[in-house]
Amino acid sequence: MGNADDLLDLRRIFTDGRDWPKDGEVDPTYLGYSLGKWIDEDGDGRYDVLEVETRGPFKGPRAYDHTGLPLHFDNQSTFKERFFLDKSDPNLLHDEITVFDHALTRPWSVDKTFRRNPNPRPRWSEASCSEGNANIVIGRENYFLSAMGS
Repeated sequence: MGNADDLLDLRRIFTDGRDWPKDGEVDPTYLGYSLGKWIDEDGDGRYDVLEVETRGPFKGPRAYDHTGLPLHFDNQSTFKERFFLDKSDPNLLHDEITVFDHALTRPWSVDKTFRRNPNPRPRWSEASCSEGNANIVIGRENYFLSAMGS
C-alpha cells in the first residue's frame, strides 16, 4: 500500500439500496462489486444478518483462496454471503459463502468462522496483493514464476 490507487482495492459493500452498475460503469477489480442488505431475521427490531452478493467486473486470474485453486478464467463468478453472529456465542462471526462459477459443476459453499478479539485496542494486520504475484501453490508445493512468466 502506498498510493491512492491501493485504497481502491479495499472491499466495499454498498447497503444503500442502489442497483447493479451497468456494463462499463465501474473498473474491474479482484474483489468485484458488492451489494448488501441488512435483515432483522428474528423480528426483534435489530438487524442481525447482512446478506451480500458480489459480482464482477472482476480482474483475473483469481483463486478461491490461498491454495491457488483457480476460479474460471471468464471472470463471471457470483458470490453470495450471509454474515451473522453465532446465537450461542456472540464472539463468533459466521460468513456463509456460496460461490457460483463456471469452473464448478454446482455451487460451492463454506462457513468461515471468525473469533472476536477481546482486546479493546487490537492491532490488525492484513496484507493481500494478488496483482503481480509470482508465487504459485500447487498441492503443497510453492513455485515462483520467473520474470519471463514461466
